[in-house]
Amino acid sequence: MATTGAKNGTDIYVAMDTTVPGTSYVQIGGQNSHSLTLNNSLIDITNKSSASFRELLPDEGTQSIDLTLDLTFNSEATFTSLRSIAGTKADAAFRINMTAGNLDFVGMVASFADTSPDGDKLTASVTIQSTGSFTWN
Repeated sequence: MATTGAKNGTDIYVAMDTTVPGTSYVQIGGQNSHSLTLNNSLIDITNKSSASFRELLPDEGTQSIDLTLDLTFNSEATFTSLRSIAGTKADAAFRINMTAGNLDFVGMVASFADTSPDGDKLTASVTIQSTGSFTWN
């Protein structure tokens, strides 16, 4: 997935499908921003013969995705769906739509924190963690 030049974050959004595998993704309504972290838990094989340099085992270790969404809900369906999968620890299919392609993965809601001030909008911060593999397409 080659990218050149600056990217506009407005063009990148997260969609979900409560059925796994995902077939009919719906954009999560009310996204203000999201943060995506691709994690690699690498395996350190440094030993006496490493000449005082760290050595890592190639092509091994655990990969995962952590996705945090900051939302101002503009859809009761989005709020209900995300809160429901958080409350039941169910997995769902997620897709991050980007100009140059998509990142698809199955994940679970690790945290769901909403804020509802008197006389103001309902907002939430939702963290999703991947389970299983992910694909770029």
